[in-house]
Amino acid sequence: MSLTLLAAGTTIAPAAEPRPVAAQTALRPLSANDLSILFPPPQNAADLANLIALSDLAGPTGSPQRLWSDGDFARFLANAENPERAGVPDSGVARIALPDSVKDIKAWFVAGIRIDPGAPGLSNEIIAKFGRQPQIRLIVQPVTNGSDGFKVHDIAGHLIFSFTLSPPDPPLDGCAPFPRSKPDDETFKGIIRDVAALRDQLAAGTFGGVKIVTAGDMNVHPGLRGASAKPFRDALKALLEKHLSPQRLQTMAVMGTRPPEPWIFVSMLKVPQAGLIPVPSPTLDGMHVAQMLSFSGAKHVVPQPSTNNQNPITCRHASLQSPPQPIADRKGVSTAMFLDGHVDDSRIIETLKIIADPKQSHFFNTDCVSCHTETAQPLARNVKNFTVPGVNNAVWPKENWNVRNFGWFPSFLHGGVAPTITRRAAAETADVVSFVNSQLLNK
Repeated sequence: MSLTLLAAGTTIAPAAEPRPVAAQTALRPLSANDLSILFPPPQNAADLANLIALSDLAGPTGSPQRLWSDGDFARFLANAENPERAGVPDSGVARIALPDSVKDIKAWFVAGIRIDPGAPGLSNEIIAKFGRQPQIRLIVQPVTNGSDGFKVHDIAGHLIFSFTLSPPDPPLDGCAPFPRSKPDDETFKGIIRDVAALRDQLAAGTFGGVKIVTAGDMNVHPGLRGASAKPFRDALKALLEKHLSPQRLQTMAVMGTRPPEPWIFVSMLKVPQAGLIPVPSPTLDGMHVAQMLSFSGAKHVVPQPSTNNQNPITCRHASLQSPPQPIADRKGVSTAMFLDGHVDDSRIIETLKIIADPKQSHFFNTDCVSCHTETAQPLARNVKNFTVPGVNNAVWPKENWNVRNFGWFPSFLHGGVAPTITRRAAAETADVVSFVNSQLLNK
């Protein structure tokens, strides 16, 4: 789901103004695969040539700095391995164990790109409480080829680059220190125009001499297979380098394991002076940062979340607010309800409908485990009448242990690496497509 935190007082360096575009025929509406771009998972070392390596993504023109700077990468690793503050009571969550091989930035590749005009959500109610923060989110995963062979690791990161104006709008009462984001739509429209241009070039056969149609259910992007894969990958890399800078990287998140399980989720925020810090989960107790999913033991979700996705939308939560939103004031559902106990199929469907709806559930009122299990778990349990609309069956998460939302899942039971898109990712993308086509494209 949309992993974003809105930093108080954070100043984003403005990007270069997009070049004026001459009057032209109106651009055709964009589709889901144009704005949520999934790369095919690599099966061998040769496949890496068609991926974008983080070590090769350059920063601003003329700067020796990479887009994912050495400092930000180092903080990402440190926060992943040691997220909780000193003195916080032990929650029972294991620590992520990162192999030495993934501590080299050369091991990290872009698995997916998501272009989003408004985190944490695009409904009028969410925008009124949080503002609207346009973003480009890179889903990144490590791939190594060492003494233990070629390996896609069951680890993923989100790198979130924001496009907002300063100063932001002040926070609503009781919601400090989080101001309401003001979108930099003029800059973001330049990104949308470039995305539409790539779509049109694919359709014309510009990349590899093959005409590619991107419309249809969400899937691995059709332009990233076959003859068009390498030239289209090069064009995507150029788009990212044109529009992104290290200064726009304001939020990160990581999902890692202590192999083969559990899975641990941690979010991070860049704040003035301190830099990137791990932040308490908005649906926990205001102290703990990490949340864990394990299929051993009596409790599969630790700590148990206290979600707030059945109350009216509010900017109150448990992340860095003092005092945090009281647990007694929250009302919501989570997948922990049926992961940790027996619940009939109708109740599961009811719960999942809320979690998958980006108008009701977002980062600040729904826990990470819920948004990363809302599709794989009902499919693995054969829940009656559960479907994944808008997503090609080839990329449904088909294993109990797949907690990927949009990316690559390496199966430790059956081998191989599966591309994955969930119902939650599809619902978010549908909102994005609708907003972009009606509010930003051709405007």
